[in-house]
Amino acid sequence: MTKVKIAFTSTIKQEQESETFQQNCFGDLVESGDVTRVSYLEDNQVAVKMLIKEDDVIIRREVSAQEYSQLHFTVGKQRDCRYVAQGNQMDLKSTTKLIKFFPKIDGTRELQIEYDLFSGLYLVGNYTVTLIFT
Repeated sequence: MTKVKIAFTSTIKQEQESETFQQNCFGDLVESGDVTRVSYLEDNQVAVKMLIKEDDVIIRREVSAQEYSQLHFTVGKQRDCRYVAQGNQMDLKSTTKLIKFFPKIDGTRELQIEYDLFSGLYLVGNYTVTLIFT
């Protein structure tokens, strides 16, 4: 297990509006073969766990044991997702355009994900997430 600093950037585009969020935190990174696991606390209270494989990523955000969001991304495939906000669960589908997980020259690692979320046939938004692990 390696302790890492995580720089998180998320850009959300919904209709004509765009918003970017940034956050820094510390977490743990474990590599086993072609699988990487990352865990950290978002805002010092929400446990986030990530399972990263080539062209496949699962992100689980646990507010409590009963209340969690789980996003699943696979390039070129639609995946079932569950998002919980203010106690309300939304069942969504993700369509992933890009997953890149690569080491950089300076020794850091970067994860990039570009995806769309749908509620039924309705496009909720376009998302870009970048995590840099140092």
